[in-house]
Amino acid sequence: MTGLSNRGYTLVELMVALAAGAFLLAGVSLSYSAIKGTIMVSKELENAQEVIRYTSKVFTRSIKQTPELPVVSADGLSITIKQPTGIITCIGEVSAAAVDEIYSLQGENLMCKLGAADAERLLTGVKALTFSINNNLVSINVGPENLPAQFGNTIKIDVAVSNVILNNAFGGV
Repeated sequence: MTGLSNRGYTLVELMVALAAGAFLLAGVSLSYSAIKGTIMVSKELENAQEVIRYTSKVFTRSIKQTPELPVVSADGLSITIKQPTGIITCIGEVSAAAVDEIYSLQGENLMCKLGAADAERLLTGVKALTFSINNNLVSINVGPENLPAQFGNTIKIDVAVSNVILNNAFGGV
């Protein structure tokens, strides 16, 4: 039998094809891992930003509308903000009477207590929260979960006590 044609692949050709396929598969796997890691870091940063944004919004509203200087506890872990009648409280309701808003951290939850009522959770994902007052400026140091290392442990938010400043400037008019 002469003239038989060679059909199929040699063992060397199959091994080269297998090695090339394995190389491509390894490249795809590494790319997938890198993309997945980037997405996870992005989500963690997004959550940290949301904690900072919400904390800033809540404290800015509450501190700017109070007519009195807030009171920070001796350890700096809680703040009491006296609110007059008819304002939006930390839980989103309009107050029917003057009320004290007491903010603190319990576990990883930002809590607000209105007077004698039970504290309500406003936000979760907060690792650290401290307060301080310097003249008419309230400083809030908030440390969200998974805050990237380049930001340190906390982000500082400064809020001026606007109504107190205006009352002092205009003699309570």
